[in-house]
Amino acid sequence: MKSIKVLIICLILIQLTPSQLSAQNIPSMQLKSVDGQEKSTDEVFSSGQPILLVFWATWCNHTSTGLTTIQDDYLIDWIDTYNLKVIAVSVDDVKTSNRAITVANTNGWDFEVYLDINGDFRRAMGVNNAPHVFLLNSEGEIIWQQNAYMDGDEDRIEQLLEEVSKD
Repeated sequence: MKSIKVLIICLILIQLTPSQLSAQNIPSMQLKSVDGQEKSTDEVFSSGQPILLVFWATWCNHTSTGLTTIQDDYLIDWIDTYNLKVIAVSVDDVKTSNRAITVANTNGWDFEVYLDINGDFRRAMGVNNAPHVFLLNSEGEIIWQQNAYMDGDEDRIEQLLEEVSKD
């Protein structure tokens, strides 16, 4: 009986491609941009370029400072060198979502910023706390993540971008 179970598992695994075994993909759902437009994650994450996805909250000043650092010190170089797309998703609830819009606009972020007011996208991605950072390759596969954002993480992100660009 045990050998039959092993055989069935092996047959299932053989049918899966390596990317299905080693990478997660973004769940399909709707997001609302800070300018009020509804977009599907399929549309947002199908750019064919590496993506830095940051879940953040207005009550976490460290994360918004990090996003501003990326904007001011790294974004242009990362776009030019790695064709990177940056997406920030606020996990603020309905009571504080207007503050998220204000923070994004005040800081002049040139990347896409979305609101996850009900926390559906956050939960689907397995994010418990903000900040949570993901790096996706150009196929939309999650290749790295961490549940934190500290000064200096930009160096680690750039190292990963260099590795992804070699593939």
